[in-house]
Amino acid sequence: MPIPAPMTHPNEDADHLAARASKETFVAKAGPIRSNPDASARFKAQQVSNLYDTHLREIAEAYERLTERRRERLTHLEGLVPVGPGIPEGTSPADKATLMQAFRTAWNQAQETDTAGRARLLAEAERFDDDAIRRAVLTFAVDHSEEPILRGWTEQHVDQEGYLDEVRQLREAIAGRGPYRGFERQDFTPLPKPQEAYDWPLIKDDPNAQPGDRGVQVRPGVIEFRRG
Repeated sequence: MPIPAPMTHPNEDADHLAARASKETFVAKAGPIRSNPDASARFKAQQVSNLYDTHLREIAEAYERLTERRRERLTHLEGLVPVGPGIPEGTSPADKATLMQAFRTAWNQAQETDTAGRARLLAEAERFDDDAIRRAVLTFAVDHSEEPILRGWTEQHVDQEGYLDEVRQLREAIAGRGPYRGFERQDFTPLPKPQEAYDWPLIKDDPNAQPGDRGVQVRPGVIEFRRG
């Protein structure tokens, strides 16, 4: 499975650009429809309303794709730091119990000391390749956002420049924060709903109704148009 690519600036991001293109397409297509002297008002309402529905779908799909790419990238980055007991699949119950006990013991050691102590534990774990201690200290650091521990370890063992900064930015972006939230609001906020998108749902079921007709509600959710 390919490694998810890093996120790019919104001005270079495919889904940001797709959202902008959707707005441009709506404006470019709606204008000629509205100004067509040979088209009926009903036809114009239908066409522009359909265009707007397409625009809403395109904006929503672009944002979903962007969010999914962020999540995939974050999952990949988080997976580069070994956390949890790390028991291999297929381990026998007896070996699983032994590994779990080793992790719990290491976790208690990591929990009972301070940041400097955890740094020493981690250094010793790397020196002697003690996976239980390594995982326990890194798990504690991740759970408690202990940046000095994480930064020191990732700078030595993760071949990913700016690892922690990228992880932080991805988490902020997924939560609706981050440095590019202004671009997101601008690009993924749909165009204002046009009048045609209000008119067409009201008249589409009556072939004689036209935009602007005043209907009579005969029962909840049912409007009749009486022309004449």
